[in-house]
Amino acid sequence: MAEAARRPFVIQVGHFNDEMGGVIALHRLCHLLNEGGHEAYVWPPKKPRHDPARPVRSSLQRLSYWLRGKDRRLRRAPGFITPIAKEEHIARGIVVYPEIVDGNPLRAERVVRWLLHKPGFHTGRAVYGPNDKFFFFQNAFNDPAINPHPDNLLKTVFIRDDIYKQTNFGPRSGTCYILRKGKDRPIVHPLENSVLVDDLSHRELAEVFNRVETCISYDTYTLYSAFAALCGCVSVVVPEEGRTKEEWYPDERDRYGQAWGFDDVEWARRTAPLLLPHLKAQEREANDSVRVFAEKCQGYFP
Repeated sequence: MAEAARRPFVIQVGHFNDEMGGVIALHRLCHLLNEGGHEAYVWPPKKPRHDPARPVRSSLQRLSYWLRGKDRRLRRAPGFITPIAKEEHIARGIVVYPEIVDGNPLRAERVVRWLLHKPGFHTGRAVYGPNDKFFFFQNAFNDPAINPHPDNLLKTVFIRDDIYKQTNFGPRSGTCYILRKGKDRPIVHPLENSVLVDDLSHRELAEVFNRVETCISYDTYTLYSAFAALCGCVSVVVPEEGRTKEEWYPDERDRYGQAWGFDDVEWARRTAPLLLPHLKAQEREANDSVRVFAEKCQGYFP
């Protein structure tokens, strides 16, 4: 496809929130696409589209949205290139939805689903179109039943090693724990002198990770487990019943610095020095991942 005819990307995502990994990934994707010379935009989920079946009602909804200055109030990441899309961008573009979105709310002709978690994990359902194309954030989230392309990896990485780094090389005591997407799982560690860190800011988290001896995560797929290890914490992920650590992360490099259960702590300690170099390599490789993603999408939707 000639450069002038390349389709823009429209990524449905709401306010930037640096506490939410999926939101960071979507904003980061838009930024990296633009940095790579592509045309990419964000579209807030509550922003109405023109609906030819209900022209008057949809026009009033759009007018109300504009009068309330919703676009201007969309929170975006400092330093990220994330312009807001217009109607014409959707009409000729490729719309990217995270896996949590059911159906095709933007009525786009060309749809990509980005599996930022296992389909249906958050809502118990996954309603996708027969012509949707699928990419996955990591192998553990891919579903071969709906995605016939096992190499459709799309991974954006944003490592906050300016914040998450070891500053305490002395004594530590106590534990902290992460619930997040594992909030419904049974607690398996003593809660006495254990700090729940789910609602803390990044800097507050880094302070706790540098104070306690062990971080226990009930969310099996959160980057915060790696951040804890970067701060010198023993990072333990509570295993899901019946799953091996090889099923959790088939590539052992993705397990660096993290124990799959309390019996795996020695592995976490031994591999912790390898974690930051691996994460920084992933950050660099993300640019290639985004480039390949863009090329594939342009080929899927000429």
